[in-house]
Amino acid sequence: MTLRLTKRSTSLVGAGLAAALLLAGCGSSDETETATPETGPVAPAASGAAAASDAGLNYKGTLREPASTPRPAAKGKKIAILSAGQASISSSVPVGSAEEAAKAIGWQTAIYDVQLNPANAPALVRQAIAAGVDGIILQAVDCPGVKGPLQEAKAKGIKVIGIYSFDCNDPVFGGTDAPLFTDRINFGDGVTNYGAFTEKYGADQAKAVIAATGGKAKVVFFNSPTVTVLKYTGKGFLDELKKCTGCSVVAEIEFAGSELGPNLQQKATTALLQHPEANAVKSPYTSATLLGFAPAVVQSGRAQKLYVMGGEGFAPELDLLRAGQGVNAVNIAPSDWNGWASVDTMNSLFTGAPIVDSGLGWQLVDKGHNLPKSGPFVPPVKFKDIYKKAWGV
Repeated sequence: MTLRLTKRSTSLVGAGLAAALLLAGCGSSDETETATPETGPVAPAASGAAAASDAGLNYKGTLREPASTPRPAAKGKKIAILSAGQASISSSVPVGSAEEAAKAIGWQTAIYDVQLNPANAPALVRQAIAAGVDGIILQAVDCPGVKGPLQEAKAKGIKVIGIYSFDCNDPVFGGTDAPLFTDRINFGDGVTNYGAFTEKYGADQAKAVIAATGGKAKVVFFNSPTVTVLKYTGKGFLDELKKCTGCSVVAEIEFAGSELGPNLQQKATTALLQHPEANAVKSPYTSATLLGFAPAVVQSGRAQKLYVMGGEGFAPELDLLRAGQGVNAVNIAPSDWNGWASVDTMNSLFTGAPIVDSGLGWQLVDKGHNLPKSGPFVPPVKFKDIYKKAWGV
């Protein structure tokens, strides 16, 4: 049984942060998107210096099979999934997948929609507690914004984990508060927290840009660092780029989610005009690519000279990549897989079993590597079947 509960609001307080949270997730094998940019004539994909070599790049990817260790399903559990905003593809995909996984394992689920307004989150966590849930999955909702309710959940023994969410003790929040998440998804490979995972993801994006420009990247770097996950991916990208002695950031530009659309496109257009020396553009997420950078790159007439590292690689971004419309590569970490991994983690918390390697990683996709002929990216691992077998369902 699944319930969907929302909290209505007459205004979107903090709309910039909320809009950016639309896209704080990663690409998926099971998504749709309605927004597409008007890019004019199709421009060819970048070539020559902007054709990345295979050397040192993560075309093989870091995706692995989840651990097959038997971990029987806990019985009779009821969980809440708190979504940053179901109107967003980057929330609806992992939340929908977590719901699908919870149904497969035999649990009751309730989806609580924050509706892209972080101010709604505390009351919704309290609603979940009052409903008598055994566990709460927070999707793109960080601990500090719901600290009081999470303390109440902890006192009642309710298990709490996150998808694209950061605990109260995370260094980005100062690192001095006590953690309130019960545990985290296991990303394997010695990764001790989600921040480290996302920094590595950003670093691999930078490696592709460096290779594509022959070690002479001149990057126009866009980001929304008020969103925690984007702050980490951006840091990983910039730290890796600094290792390239012939590379530099020629412009570092911040923007708010509320600027998506004409305002962001104008910002990108202006940056490209001001920096004719630029040969690369870094986008933080898919909608920013669709509603800002890709149309600006195409309309600049420099699409063959600019290497654009896109966002999460949702299906519309892959369409632009195929057509050469201002996207040259994306680094995809499947968000539907994250949803299933969150339920597997919660199950281990319920049963007291060790939290095993989720197999989650990412894979670099460009026109010559890993790009399906049409539609969304499909992971090379049948993770759903592996999880269900491990749960005995």
